[in-house]
Amino acid sequence: MATTAVVTSKEVALSHGKTRYLEAGTGHPVILLHGAAVAGGADDFRPVIERLSARYRTLAPDFINWPPGDTRDNVDAFPYMTDHIREFQDALGLESSHVVGATMGGWIAGLFAYESPNRVDKLVMTGNPGFHGAANNRLAQFEVPSEDRVRQAIERVASSLSEAEREALVQEKLRRLHEPGFADAYGQMMKTMADPANRVRFNLLRRMPHITAPTLLLLGKGDPSSESGGQLQSLVSGSRLHIIQDGAHQVHYENTEEFCNVVAEFLG
Repeated sequence: MATTAVVTSKEVALSHGKTRYLEAGTGHPVILLHGAAVAGGADDFRPVIERLSARYRTLAPDFINWPPGDTRDNVDAFPYMTDHIREFQDALGLESSHVVGATMGGWIAGLFAYESPNRVDKLVMTGNPGFHGAANNRLAQFEVPSEDRVRQAIERVASSLSEAEREALVQEKLRRLHEPGFADAYGQMMKTMADPANRVRFNLLRRMPHITAPTLLLLGKGDPSSESGGQLQSLVSGSRLHIIQDGAHQVHYENTEEFCNVVAEFLG
């Protein structure tokens, strides 16, 4: 699938404040939900947006409390992130959309499809810990990433931007990361996601049999979730399973071409 589009950075005002999102293309809307790395966010999907936008209106919002968007204190990660997608749809006038979630975003995508089936046309989930709710203490130990780490995260996925554009994006993220109150708000939110009781409470296993949207499980061979692919597929009636052999946990940018080809074939 060829790269055809320029990705535009936009902002939308939601109840907590400003949220940035990336957009390209026209057609049926596809919302892309990113993983837990604070240095990446929606930008992790830039290579995917460039390809999928040839066929769809492709939208990648930063989750609540992700830089460079506004920060809110006392956010309980799972319910707030899930509702954030509903509010994002409402703000853009979308009654429904396809939803594609990667890693943490795959977990939120599954919760969203379970809670709001009328808002999800088709669902794609990549490998994510939400399938089983396993522990992840690392999320509770947040430290503001270094400038080098932020720059590396952007350079990995934003090759289509000029050097000046990449640097401007890096500096925009760094300004938010170092604003007073950001680290406390973000760190507290991720502690709720790391909390063992929350991870058990919000796991997807009991919810997946009730997901009604046509569903694709798109798993990297190197991700532990691929070992349970058949079992996971059996939980969602009529779902499809595809294993990307050359990929692991971050299949959307580890093997963008195959990821996009499989997703586009599924979405139709």
